[in-house]
Amino acid sequence: MSARTLKIILALLIFLALGGGVYYWYFYFQNPTLDENGEVVSPFEFSPFGRTPVVNQPIVQIPNTPVENPVEQPSVPLKLPKLRQLSSTPVAGMSASTTKTSSLIRFMDRGTGHVYEADDISSDIRKLSNTTLPKIYESYWNKNLTAFVLRYLRDESDTISNFYAELKSTGTSTVDTPYEIKGRYLSPDIGQVAVSPSGEKIFTWNVEGGKGIGYTSSFDEKNKIKVADVPLTQVVVDWPETNTVTIATKAFSKAAGYFYSLDVRTGVLKKIVGGGRGLSGKLSKDGSRLIYSSLVQNSIRTFYLDTKNSSSQEVLFRTLADKCLWGTLRKNELYCAVPSEFPNGTYPDDWYTGKVSFTDQIWHLDTLTGEVHLLANLFDISKQAIDAVDLTLDPKENFLYFINKRDLTLWSLDLNQ
Repeated sequence: MSARTLKIILALLIFLALGGGVYYWYFYFQNPTLDENGEVVSPFEFSPFGRTPVVNQPIVQIPNTPVENPVEQPSVPLKLPKLRQLSSTPVAGMSASTTKTSSLIRFMDRGTGHVYEADDISSDIRKLSNTTLPKIYESYWNKNLTAFVLRYLRDESDTISNFYAELKSTGTSTVDTPYEIKGRYLSPDIGQVAVSPSGEKIFTWNVEGGKGIGYTSSFDEKNKIKVADVPLTQVVVDWPETNTVTIATKAFSKAAGYFYSLDVRTGVLKKIVGGGRGLSGKLSKDGSRLIYSSLVQNSIRTFYLDTKNSSSQEVLFRTLADKCLWGTLRKNELYCAVPSEFPNGTYPDDWYTGKVSFTDQIWHLDTLTGEVHLLANLFDISKQAIDAVDLTLDPKENFLYFINKRDLTLWSLDLNQ
């Protein structure tokens, strides 16, 4: 090969090398190809100069300060139904409380005396004790839901016994139920029990020597003070206001009824309303209003009365006052279970004896404005006939609890849904 030919070949090789470099520089750096993540990729199927392909690595930023542990995101709160059945078996009373995070209710199984607990942030129903106390008919709870007065049938008889009980820790975390029930018997003369608004005392109505005797005391009957002595035995008692207990004759269709207030400081008994047949009533938490029902031409009618000026007004719905509850935070507001209809019968007798039952709606009444609202049609929501009694609110008034008189099961209604 001549020198001239060799020079030509070398020149061509140099030219091709320079051209390839320019091509690579232009397409790779000036007009790059991007992958689906926006990263630069080589225009060739192989890397130039024999290098291994570059794997796209995430950009790592070195912080100037130590990285803190990731903050745990709060879990999404459980969405519970507006109307919720809390027990599948009959209950013998309940009481509600409020913690920092939830509304809480404790209740007692009527057949076994076992204590259960439910709240509004979990669907769980927790058994707290399995101490067996059969045939419990009533339970009255203190404010902390740790002690209560029980009324039950004792020793296969028709004799009602009264018992003070406390939930005592078992002291071990290995058992399924963390508490057991311990207590002692109370006076056998107790016929009625009412819990004070503070949840720290009880008012008992005793039948002694053919008369009605009223006492205030602690739940265990200590510090017992006699505050009433009247010739009434068959009564219904309540303790709606700090210094006021109410005493009402039991409602009966063929007898005039009377509703009294009793000042527990002075023992003064005062008639608020009376004379109507089938009369029953509930006094508001500040003592300023009374919801009452009575027969008017053999038909149940419902009224509320201003106790300061004795003026009364009929409300837009018809129900028995025993199916109503006054608010504590908003003392002028009232919640009532209202029958969709009244079956044929003698009222209120047939309802008390269980000959007739209702299918209820829950209504709300503001006695200041007169506004009435339907909160829930219980049958439409549950597809069950519910005759609501023993209405109870949690302290924050977010939930309304009640017992279905038809089967004595416990229910809750979310008032914010």
